[in-house]
Order: sequence, then structure tokens, then C-alpha cells
Amino acid sequence: MIEAIGLFLGAWLLTWPVIIALVILGIVFEHNGARGWAVFTALISMLVAYFFFNVSLAAIAVGSVAYIVVGLIWSFWRYKRHAEKVVEQNRESNIYYKERALAALHPKAMLGTITAWILIWPFSMVENIVGDIITTIQLLVTKFFRGVYHKVYDSAVTALK
Repeated sequence: MIEAIGLFLGAWLLTWPVIIALVILGIVFEHNGARGWAVFTALISMLVAYFFFNVSLAAIAVGSVAYIVVGLIWSFWRYKRHAEKVVEQNRESNIYYKERALAALHPKAMLGTITAWILIWPFSMVENIVGDIITTIQLLVTKFFRGVYHKVYDSAVTALK
């Protein structure tokens, strides 16, 4: 019985919907800054894809080198964009916050994040492109619902006065 359940789960895990779900989950993790989980999800996605596509180890080795090169190039651009964003956010801050932001922005302090950008560049790239759209939608929904909640609150409070 256990073997049958294991076989069913193994066969179910090696399907397109699972690979797609893992990729979407990785993008969500990257968007929320959970880079460790994003890296873990990327590794599981690659493992599932390896078994699903039955790729040779030589092809994986060549693909891995190309993957890392693209990841390095992506991390340079992503770090540049991140640095510009941090500088812009702290332009009007006092000297204490500027020094803290600059210290946190230093590549030595961001080694984990930069490594994650290299390892999960597909997730990071999609999140970076779609993240602005997601943030805009979140902002619109928040502003819209805030107005609805304020109207409900005002009408309830008016009844108490």
C-alpha cells in the first residue's frame, strides 16, 4: 500500500501543473523577500524538471554553466537597480538613516541576496518585471478598500453619536 501511494505521489509530482505551481511559488517567495525559500523552490523545480524531461547529466552541466553566466549578468543589473532604489528612498533621510542604508547596501552585506539573484534569476526576473504590476495592483486595492472601510466606519460611528 505504501509503495502504491509513493508511486502515485511520484508520478503526480512529475507533471506540468506541479512544475508550473513550483515556479509560481518561487516567484511569490522572491516577491516577498523569502529568498531562501525561493532558492529551495528553484532546486525542487529543477529536480522535478530533470526527472520529467529525462535530461542527460552532460546537458545539465552545460546548461548549468550557461544558467550561472546569465544569473551573474542578471545580478549585476538587479543590484544596480536595487542600489538606485535605495539611494532614491534615502535621499531625504537624515545622516543616521543614510549611513545605515549605505552600510546595508554594500555588496558584502548583500552577499546572500546577490547569491540568490544569481541562483534564482528566472524567478527574480519575472518578479522584477511583474512585481511592479503586483505592487501597483496592491496599492490600488488597498486605497479602494480603505475608502470602503472608512465609509463603513463613518456610518457606524455616526449611529453612535
